[in-house]
Amino acid sequence: MKRLTNIFSLIVLLLTLSHNVSAGTTIQAQDVIIINKVEHRVNKPLMFQIDSASYLSLKEELDFNSSIFSWNFRGHVATFEVRGNKLFLNSIETSKVHTDFNGLLDKYMDKKGRVFASWISGTFICGTGECLYVASNGFDSAYVQETELVVENGVVVSSRTYTNKTYGTVYLSDVTYKISPEFDLSKIKAPKGRVTVKIDASKFSNDGKVTEWSVEFWSGNDNLTAEIKEMIVREVNRVFNLFDWKTYCRDGEWHWLTQGGVTYPLIFQ
Repeated sequence: MKRLTNIFSLIVLLLTLSHNVSAGTTIQAQDVIIINKVEHRVNKPLMFQIDSASYLSLKEELDFNSSIFSWNFRGHVATFEVRGNKLFLNSIETSKVHTDFNGLLDKYMDKKGRVFASWISGTFICGTGECLYVASNGFDSAYVQETELVVENGVVVSSRTYTNKTYGTVYLSDVTYKISPEFDLSKIKAPKGRVTVKIDASKFSNDGKVTEWSVEFWSGNDNLTAEIKEMIVREVNRVFNLFDWKTYCRDGEWHWLTQGGVTYPLIFQ
């Protein structure tokens, strides 16, 4: 029984460490798209799609300096705006805001002198309001309201907007756990050494509560019998289902805040 207590007390410690590592990731500054006069953060950097000659000229003239900012590897933030069904470049911010591009983008200008972003194509998620989930790369973070834009050569060919929501309050770092006296492996010989497992939320209720967890045994599990594995999976589900974990719904689909799951070792002593 003491062996198993050590195992699950270590689980709690490593889950906490995993949460803190994720939270410490440097988040990248996102480009902006103004839709209906509201600023939205976009999930992809947009200036990289421009032709290389124009990008290099802009980088030289406007002082794109990415060497000193870990939060902005591009060295700039670009602001675009949807006007009618077209996407226009309003400004580029480096150490200051640039709206006059010194003739570098003349070939993209329309008759009104606006920079038509005809170099941009793709599907983009543009978010506004509270940030519900902070992605490790910064770009795929989820917001309360998001608009999906499909753009072809600077023209918005389709657009749809949806609202996201959250459930629960518990984060990984909030978890404390004591082994249940009912969970007794004293009659089963536990293996020695380290076993690496991965755990992730696998099922959700309609309102967002996690109802089931997936447990994957990765390495060091040659000595684990099917019976021990089954008991560990059953106990993980029992314990983790005690909490109202923080989850969020994005475009109708629920997610645990730790996307992709958490990998950690169980140490049998």
